[in-house]
Amino acid sequence: MKNILQCYAILGIKHTATPEATRKAYRNMAKVWHPDRYVNNPTLKAKAEIEIKKINQAYEAIKVYLANKVEAKVEQDLSSPQRAKFSRKQNSPESYYQQGVTYAEQENYEAALNSFAQAIKLNADYLEAYQYRGFILSKLGYKLRADAEFKKAHQIRVKNTKKSYERQYTPQAYNAPHYTASATVKTQTSRPLQYQHTILADRQSVERIAISKNQTFASVSNEEIKLWQLNSGQRIGTLQGHTDRVTCLIMSPSGQTLISGSKDKTIKFWDLREKKIIRTLGGYFNGHLSKVVALAISPDNRTLLSCGTDNSLKIWDVHQAREIQNISFSAAITCLAFSPNGQLFCSGGLEPQIRVRAKNGQVIRSLNNKSGILSLAFSPDGRLLATGGFNRQINIWDLATGKVIQTLEGHSDRVSSVIFSNDGQTLISSSWDQTIKLWELTTGEEVASIEAHAAKINTMAIASDNRTLITGSSDRTIKLWQCNYLANKNLYQTVG
Repeated sequence: MKNILQCYAILGIKHTATPEATRKAYRNMAKVWHPDRYVNNPTLKAKAEIEIKKINQAYEAIKVYLANKVEAKVEQDLSSPQRAKFSRKQNSPESYYQQGVTYAEQENYEAALNSFAQAIKLNADYLEAYQYRGFILSKLGYKLRADAEFKKAHQIRVKNTKKSYERQYTPQAYNAPHYTASATVKTQTSRPLQYQHTILADRQSVERIAISKNQTFASVSNEEIKLWQLNSGQRIGTLQGHTDRVTCLIMSPSGQTLISGSKDKTIKFWDLREKKIIRTLGGYFNGHLSKVVALAISPDNRTLLSCGTDNSLKIWDVHQAREIQNISFSAAITCLAFSPNGQLFCSGGLEPQIRVRAKNGQVIRSLNNKSGILSLAFSPDGRLLATGGFNRQINIWDLATGKVIQTLEGHSDRVSSVIFSNDGQTLISSSWDQTIKLWELTTGEEVASIEAHAAKINTMAIASDNRTLITGSSDRTIKLWQCNYLANKNLYQTVG
């Protein structure tokens, strides 16, 4: 404990400080002692380099300490044979669940996990309790335990679906009541998705892909960005400029500029013709305090969104190359998307809510999702939102009401990317379960399921010819697929 007290002292706070106060103290200290503030004073710069190292080490140690503390208490509570000192008759599973939700919203995760555990003791098939408990464990960094919770929730959902299978629905597109789609595959004479080509992407997991309009695409390989010819699969260039791993990648609306975010805390704009950096946002005096994890750009090319592991979302004026607004979150944001008309944008991540905002950042609607998401996409008409993530489900939201109108089930692991067809009636999804799935939204049916890779699929995109699907995986390969099912449909997509 002595070392931890010293860590808190370095940040200038007491050991009883809340996690939010600790984060705030760290950010303030990091700004004060960042070496780049003293570039004209070698003596102070040398001192700042020592201080910033101590500050970073102290903050990391505190985070580990808090995580271990919560983990130990949760393990004790979940394994303890002693029961709570109150009557079960007076406390239903639902009351424990609601109590857990309240604790979670207050970021009292230890108490929330205890409440959900009590709910599950009284109702072993309490689906929502498993989901919320998995969400909290994932947020705290206990990924294996979180996966076990999501798996259990999936098993319960499948069992419940089988029990109610005889209930028939006849949903109309987007006006149907909420229902769960059965994961059946249609037999067709032509393959909905047909394998074309594999590209070996060096020795790195393929995390992000972005496609231009001139039949080239980019992929991420550590701190490098590689450019490929779509038709031949040949590498045609490498973009170098980031000093740490590239974590997100999008294409500008014109298709001539590539935009990348990195663990080095910067955002770079690349001219694809010249293969050079034309603009850098962020750095030591502005921008994110930690790695950039997602980007989105407005259709008019004027506004850029970025989010980082510093739990902030930033709105940038592209033409003036400056940050115009910062929005803080209580948990990590993992994905962003602009609506087709550019008047709305959406953010999602480890918070229980998905936020729909006006272009100026004002919240228009909060969607209560109760599970972290990894991917989202607006429908072409801007009326619907598709989300996929940790709980293996894909939800289709009506943005006018804020309600889920369809739930698509079939993936056995996290959903990493979702793409709408241009008519809004078909959805493509990819997952950590190594599969690609096609869904017909007018019926809720799974049209096709392809075991595409030997490891989790991290990213997916549609080429400009509207026929070629590209997937990137942790098996270090990029695969190209001919999408016969959508041969006559143009696609509107989000970067996954």
